[in-house]
Amino acid sequence: MKLIIWSKKVDKAPRVLKFKPGAINYITGSSRSGKSAIIEVIDYCLGSGGCSIPKIGPIRRYSSWYGLLLSTAEGEKLFARRDPLEQASTDDYFIVEGSPITIPDIPEKNANRDHAKGILERLAQIPRSNSDFNESGSGYKGRASISDMTAFMFQPQRIVANNETMFFEADIEEHARKLREIFPLVLGVVDAETLIKQHLLQEVRRIIERKQRQLEALKINIENFSGEVRGRYIAASQYGLIPALSIKDTNTKVLFERLKNLVSTWKSDNNYWDADGHDLNTGRLSSLREEESTLQAEIMTLRVRLTQLKELSLARATSERNILRQKDRLSSTSWLVEKLVSQHECPLCGNESNTHTKELTKLVETTKKVEAQWKAIELVPPMLDAEEVELRKQISAKELKLRQVKAEREYLQEETEEMQATKEQRAMYIGRLTEFINLHESLNDEGTFANEIATLKEEEAELLKSVNFQAFAQRKETALFKFSRFAGHYGNILDLETGDDLIQLDTNKLSIRVIDDKGRAAWMREIGSGANWLGYHIATLLSLHELFISQDIPYVPSLLAIDQPSQTHFPDRTDSDSEYEELHAVNKVFKALSSGIKRTNGKLQVIVSEHAGKDVIGDLENVNIVERWRYGRKLIPWHWNDEMPIELLGENSNGQFAAEDLLETIIKPTFVREIGYQEGKIEIIDAIFEEKGLSFNAQLLGDKKVLFSGLIDFDLNVKLELTM
Repeated sequence: MKLIIWSKKVDKAPRVLKFKPGAINYITGSSRSGKSAIIEVIDYCLGSGGCSIPKIGPIRRYSSWYGLLLSTAEGEKLFARRDPLEQASTDDYFIVEGSPITIPDIPEKNANRDHAKGILERLAQIPRSNSDFNESGSGYKGRASISDMTAFMFQPQRIVANNETMFFEADIEEHARKLREIFPLVLGVVDAETLIKQHLLQEVRRIIERKQRQLEALKINIENFSGEVRGRYIAASQYGLIPALSIKDTNTKVLFERLKNLVSTWKSDNNYWDADGHDLNTGRLSSLREEESTLQAEIMTLRVRLTQLKELSLARATSERNILRQKDRLSSTSWLVEKLVSQHECPLCGNESNTHTKELTKLVETTKKVEAQWKAIELVPPMLDAEEVELRKQISAKELKLRQVKAEREYLQEETEEMQATKEQRAMYIGRLTEFINLHESLNDEGTFANEIATLKEEEAELLKSVNFQAFAQRKETALFKFSRFAGHYGNILDLETGDDLIQLDTNKLSIRVIDDKGRAAWMREIGSGANWLGYHIATLLSLHELFISQDIPYVPSLLAIDQPSQTHFPDRTDSDSEYEELHAVNKVFKALSSGIKRTNGKLQVIVSEHAGKDVIGDLENVNIVERWRYGRKLIPWHWNDEMPIELLGENSNGQFAAEDLLETIIKPTFVREIGYQEGKIEIIDAIFEEKGLSFNAQLLGDKKVLFSGLIDFDLNVKLELTM
């Protein structure tokens, strides 16, 4: 398996961690190097509902995609998921299937989360059936998913030594309930075929229960048949569907046939009993609504005309005042015409002038025009007043008509609604009567129902042979017995305080309890010491994986990822004897993990991220040191940043491992290109971080020793300089 992280900068090469199958893949590193994020990245790529990769910090800040390259029975498969940025998660996936797979420079979305989970669940052979046999709709009873299986795969720092919670995310009640439901599946108690048969059995039982209720209804119906028929006949007469006759001495079957005829007649014409004129009223009501609408429109038109007429009267009054004013000003014109002579001598020069005659002529013409306008406007008032009176009469008449039509319409509407209610009541009665008749006629043969129930019970008995709940209980007991035997083996390696006491798994409590030779039991939370809690977690998860692998139970991937198992140790680093004791205690954890890999024939893959160094491993077999995240090496490379992180600078700056990471891919090719190829081995002597990049001293060991130094910038450009 490979874990891959892509930078947000396309020119930066992806970060790749390669994990060896059938081994303890050990990553040791200092604090804040990214160790704890390994589980979160794997969980996110496997389709988790949210992204638990720390939102604050370099991982999310500089990463764009996270991926897993898996080796499966179908060949290699790459599952990459986009960083969600500000969202809780994203469904964007990049999936490649085939062998071999080349890791792309940058993924591009070609699938979604449902598609990715579908492939993963197919590979894990997880059944499509669920355990919601009663179709309650509860999510925790839904079918198992690959996300549910991570409960047995991950032990993050907050869980690995927790005295209350044993399994990943079981501290969340929703996940805990789902885990209880899928335990019979992962323990091998049931399989996909059994789940389907359980669904069939539940459906058959539901049908049997329904038919038994119908059979009981038939018996009650037969006993009460006469009273039911007579009661329904009386109700029909009250609704006016049947004439009200005395039925005291009438045969029940005759009444029943009349009711059947009633239903038949209703179905052919349900307006047959509409004797109160419902249809006629409906037609009249429609006509009144139309007339009411027409009258409202006509009244509106007349009111608009009346408004226009008032505006015209106002304009006439204004014109009358203006003309009268002009007429008053011109009233002296006739006097001037009489008094003024046609010829006139200028008193100054003595010349004759007729200018006043011309002006007087203009004044006379203006006077004539004003007189004509006055005579025209004198005729307008009587015309406007007459039309206004007529319009008001029309409006009054139509408003009276509208009130009459509206009153009739409201009355008819109320009556029609009552009629409609009566019709609906009749229809409801006919519906109930139809159901009664159909039920009686379908249940008139008690023997037929009894035969159907007998056939279903035979099918139920046949299914019970496959769905044997007693056998399920036996298989579960056997699986838990094997678990206890395996847990005892790992408990001895881990040197638990409870010694040889029996370790039992409770799938309802989702925890273990320890039973001593006197039958006294204690739950994990009742046992002291963080070292014991850590030991029970390791023993439980290793025992379950050994059970899954030994029983060929395919649903849980054979991967166990553990973060910080040494957290309960190293309380006193000043005492060398105490430190040795703690190293020895943590070493037992790795011995148990190594034993688990050996007992599963290398089918189990383990990933351990740890603060402690290589000393806790000792000389154990089945250990693969993936990387040491110290001296400048972290999950996220330093050069993905635009400037040197403050924590890498200072007097104690040491970039030894960071330089070694770039030795083969960056430093050596540059050395060959700039200085020339020479036989020998290049070694990093020392390296420190500077604001401009990573500065280092190195040497070439060969026929001739060559010392040189260099600076690697954030774009991985190298400047070399010979020092000797």
